[in-house]
Amino acid sequence: MGVGILCPGEIRSRMMPNSNGHRRITGAEVAFNTSAMDLPLAEEYWEMKGSCRGGGTLSVDDLIHYHGRHRSPKTLSEDTVFERGHVYLVRLGCELDLRGMQIRGKATARSSIGRLDVLVRLLGRRCPEFDRLPEDTDGRLYVEVAPISFNLQVSPGTCLSQLRLYCGAEDLFTLTMDELRYESPFPVVDKQGQHLMPDEHSLRETTYPFSLDLTEDQGTGCCGFVAKKDPPKAIHPDRSGDYEPEQFWEPVGLEDDALLLDPDRLYILRSKERLRLPGHLAVECQAYTETLGEWRIEYAGFAHPWFGFSRDEGTPIIFEVRGHSVRTVVRDGLPLGKVSFRRMSQSADRPEAQQYDDQELKLSSCFKPWRS
Repeated sequence: MGVGILCPGEIRSRMMPNSNGHRRITGAEVAFNTSAMDLPLAEEYWEMKGSCRGGGTLSVDDLIHYHGRHRSPKTLSEDTVFERGHVYLVRLGCELDLRGMQIRGKATARSSIGRLDVLVRLLGRRCPEFDRLPEDTDGRLYVEVAPISFNLQVSPGTCLSQLRLYCGAEDLFTLTMDELRYESPFPVVDKQGQHLMPDEHSLRETTYPFSLDLTEDQGTGCCGFVAKKDPPKAIHPDRSGDYEPEQFWEPVGLEDDALLLDPDRLYILRSKERLRLPGHLAVECQAYTETLGEWRIEYAGFAHPWFGFSRDEGTPIIFEVRGHSVRTVVRDGLPLGKVSFRRMSQSADRPEAQQYDDQELKLSSCFKPWRS
């Protein structure tokens, strides 16, 4: 097995079961995309006093003992609602055994969940960090779930998070900008499909800056959305095209060619740069920097191999942006996110379709299309 992010075929051959007949992934069936697997919820959950992790010294059971609002688990039903402003710990429906495999893991909320303003963080049994599984991780997995703008309805089997498994240290399969410029076809383009090569002064960097596109989106007639303060009901992320977006979101426009971000409200915006990923590359999106102002990208995210590849003009990434402390002015072209390009350990098979592959300015898939 080579160094890099594992594709579904490698995971199935090595872990479900491996060559010795030992299953490394047990429990519920997991769904795969080209560079990650979706993690389904089991039936047990706990309400917590606040967000917490063990730091490597406390187990998840210890966290429940000290910081749970109840010791015995509650049971997820088909209409369980997690209320915004509260923190929940949910056991996942699968267990993982990475002992002796030299494989690590990194998780993030699924794209549709980040667009619903839900913090979802993976916890291993004694893992010191959220969303990271070190070598030799073994046992049950949990997610901490904290809805911010909307109440969230969930059921057993709902997938809120996704996990990438990879072999080798990340710096071994993360491309520098100097390495990236030799990729053909080049994976970053503009709206006309022209390659956007990295700046000569950034060739030693390992991240590519993505900037804010505040031009009017032709499909929605606006440049972004902001979450309403008083949403009418809970949202179930599994219900595709089920909700009227006007009940939950407001379109945003510009004043003096700028967008004014209100504190503690979530904005859905898009990037000016666009991705056309080949099968051997995957992407991780991160906040650009917290020193640029009183706002930040709320949710990191993954873009999978073949994302945007079916379009000559590529596909933009979506920024989930929250203002903090004071009102903040942002303008078109402002650097807003940074993207790391990671190599797959082997090229992923091209899927028939990918969710959000044809997106422009797009809300979570549980909403009906916005009527401009």
